[in-house]
Amino acid sequence: MNKTLSLTRILLKNGSGNWGSKNKKRRIPLGFLVPLLITVGLVPVFSMFYFLVSVLYEGLAAIQQEGLILALGLSIVSVVIFFFGIFYVINVFFFAQDLEHLLPLPLKPSQILTAKFSVALTYEYLTELFILMPILVSYGIVSGAGILYYVFSVVIFLVLPLLPLLLASVIAMLIMRFTNVSKHKDRYRMIGGAAAIILAVSFNFFFQRFANNNLDPEQMQKIVTEGNNSIMNAMTMFFPNAKLAALALINGPALAGLGYLLAFLAVSAVAYWIFMLLGDWLYFKAVMGMSESSARREKVSDEKMDKMTQQSSVIKAYTVKELKLLFRTPAYFTNCVLISFLWPILLVIPLVAQSGNLQGIKNLSPHMFNESTAGIVLGIAFAFFLFSGGMNPTAATAISREGQGIFVNKYLPVPFAKMVMAKVLSGLLLGMITVVLAIIVAVILLGLPVYYAILLVALGIPAVLFASFIGIIIDIHFPKLNWDNEQKAVKQNINSLFSTLICFLTAALVVIAILFLDLSLPFVFFGLLIIFGLINFLLYRLVVAKSADWFNKIEV
Repeated sequence: MNKTLSLTRILLKNGSGNWGSKNKKRRIPLGFLVPLLITVGLVPVFSMFYFLVSVLYEGLAAIQQEGLILALGLSIVSVVIFFFGIFYVINVFFFAQDLEHLLPLPLKPSQILTAKFSVALTYEYLTELFILMPILVSYGIVSGAGILYYVFSVVIFLVLPLLPLLLASVIAMLIMRFTNVSKHKDRYRMIGGAAAIILAVSFNFFFQRFANNNLDPEQMQKIVTEGNNSIMNAMTMFFPNAKLAALALINGPALAGLGYLLAFLAVSAVAYWIFMLLGDWLYFKAVMGMSESSARREKVSDEKMDKMTQQSSVIKAYTVKELKLLFRTPAYFTNCVLISFLWPILLVIPLVAQSGNLQGIKNLSPHMFNESTAGIVLGIAFAFFLFSGGMNPTAATAISREGQGIFVNKYLPVPFAKMVMAKVLSGLLLGMITVVLAIIVAVILLGLPVYYAILLVALGIPAVLFASFIGIIIDIHFPKLNWDNEQKAVKQNINSLFSTLICFLTAALVVIAILFLDLSLPFVFFGLLIIFGLINFLLYRLVVAKSADWFNKIEV
């Protein structure tokens, strides 16, 4: 156990990058800064959930269905952990490429597997922090729960991610086990990672589709009238651990609550035992030889050589270089490129899963885009573009991805400001994929008017550009350059978290301002366009003027 804990600490510490370096000039007090930023980010989240839980609790308690709040929260968190767990597991288990250093050490396979799983689990706790914790605390306050409720909540908070993350780990190991069969390791790792994520999305879709098809209106009415939190059983049919956790919280004061909690812990323990058995068989066979690669030689004709060596714009050439690197490197492709396509898919699943209700969803269009609500909807869409742009780590890890070879850029006959702007543009292009796909989905499924789609595209550009500028400014000040594999530069880089929090807070302020001022569509559109256009211009001027000085202060 001591070796497992030590290895876990080392793996987590290796992900801190320059934030934990010994350079006093660049040292950041993580023990103070990270909790502060997380707390600031939690304030609007907690306020929103508290308001929502308060409204729902009053109505559901009247029909003895208040447990639906907990069941829904626990189920949603389980789905989110399962889905994003695919990313974490693939990155930590397969893209880290540190097995060649760990295998010769006096460590058991179970210790290595447990340590890597613990690293992925640590990331999932951050997801819970922003979704589950506000729900649990809000429910406890609104319901007037006793101290035992909060004790059970802490235990459930720590254990709930185990089952969905274990399921995600097994799926990832199964796929990666049978994609590691060629000399072209990088290509097959990218295919395997994409296949695992597609499978996770498919699971999510069919779960929702099955649940909706098996709960017709008559059944739902019968369940509601039964009282005694009967809806909770329907909401947690696919997550037995979530059901047991919800029952433990509801029955906390009684002896039955302790029984449900023990059953919840037993299910998680059995799932972990099965995972360890499968891990010994799947994982180490999947990672053997993953550091090997092959090269391909190609004879280039004079015509092709002339075409390849034509002079081009510096920013254009460097942007193309950045994009090629992002698409060719498995860790970068999974975390930066693939995530651009996933946000629209996540929006589509709840809508398409409502079998037979698409026409009803389209009928909402006149109510969403009328004179009184069009401005609010536009502001919410802009906030989503901001948030999705901040979630994409392309710009927030652009300097870190250079690694210790960043000083080669000093010898290139290219101003560093142009290099930075090329990295910003690569983040903008990938971020706009999310914007365009989301708008296409809205046009098809929601009947979004064409003129409204044009307005959204126009606002998507400054939103994503703002997120890219914020990300690159953070990363150029605190780059994570000391890494031994690409996964650490992207997934274990805290800069992307800071970029996400800043964009999230900005998005929340935008929505609050629009709701408070009750602005019409023209005011919202031109206001956001002008304000963020000006902000982006100032950020551009700042980057051009200061990037060279910032670059000269970078130390490895």
